[in-house]
Amino acid sequence: MLFSYIKLLRPHQWIKNIILFAGIIFGKKLGDLESVERAIYAFFLFSLTASCQYVLNDFLDRKEDALHPEKKHRPLASGAISPTIALLLTAVLLSITLVLSFKLQAEFFYWVAGYLIFNIVYSRFLKHMVILDVMSISFGFVVRAIAGSIVVGVSFSSWLLLCTFMLALYWGFGKRRGELIILEEGAKGHRKILEEYSVNFLDLMMGIVATMTLVTYVMYVTSPHTIENLGTDKMVYTIPIVVYAIFRSLYIIYIKNMGHNPTRAILTDWGVLMAGFLWLLLVVWIMYSGSGQSLPFQL
Repeated sequence: MLFSYIKLLRPHQWIKNIILFAGIIFGKKLGDLESVERAIYAFFLFSLTASCQYVLNDFLDRKEDALHPEKKHRPLASGAISPTIALLLTAVLLSITLVLSFKLQAEFFYWVAGYLIFNIVYSRFLKHMVILDVMSISFGFVVRAIAGSIVVGVSFSSWLLLCTFMLALYWGFGKRRGELIILEEGAKGHRKILEEYSVNFLDLMMGIVATMTLVTYVMYVTSPHTIENLGTDKMVYTIPIVVYAIFRSLYIIYIKNMGHNPTRAILTDWGVLMAGFLWLLLVVWIMYSGSGQSLPFQL
C-alpha cells in the first residue's frame, strides 16, 4: 500500500516545480547558501502540496481514468489503494506541509495555499471549460515561479513570467492533442472536455503559443531592464538553445507522438534534456562570470 501511495503522489511530476529555482538563478543568489537552502526547502514543500492535489484529482477522476489505456494503472483507478485511505493519508500530509510552508515564510504559504485552492476550483469546474482548462494549468506554473522568487526575496521579470505561461500553454495544448490521438474514439468517454477540441484546432493553438514562447523569451533577454538587472547583454546567446528546444519538442509531439505525457517526454528525450542542461550552464556562466560573486561550485 505504501508503494501504491507513493506512486499516487507522482514524484516524477516534481520536475514541473524546478521552476521554483528560477528566482535564485536570475536573482543572482546561487552564491547565497541560505537562499539556496530556502529554495530547496520550498521546492519540496510545493512538490508535496502539488502531489496532494494530484491525489484529489485522481480521486475525482478515478472512473474516467479507468477507461484510459495508461491512466487505468493509477492506484485509485486500478483499485490498488482504497480511496478512503488515500484521502486520509493525504489530509495528514497536506496539513504538515502547509504548517511547514508557513514556518518557512508567511507570504510563501499564501501562494502555496492559493495554488491549492485554485487547483480545487480547477478540479471541480475549470477543467470542464474549453481553453480555460489548459490556461488554468499554465497559471499554476506562473504561481510556482512567483513563489520561488518570493521565498528568496527577489522580483520576477514580467517577460519571464509571460514566457513561462506561454511555454506551459504550449505543453498543455500538446497534451490535449496527444490525448485525442492516443484515445481515438474513446477520447470523449475518458474526458468530456475533449469533445470541445479537435486536432486541427490544437495544431493552430500550438503554433500560436510556440511562437509567443519564443517572442517573450527574446523580449526578456533583450529588454533593457533585464540587461540592467543582470548586468550583461550576453543572454541573447541563449536564444538558439531555446529555439532548438521548442523545435525538438515539436518533433516529440508530432513525430514521436508523446504529447499526451509531457513529463515523460521531457525526461526521456536526450535532445530536450541536453538543451536544458546547456541552457542552464550557459545562463549561469553568462550571469556569474566576471560578476565578482562566488558560487558554491566551480564553473
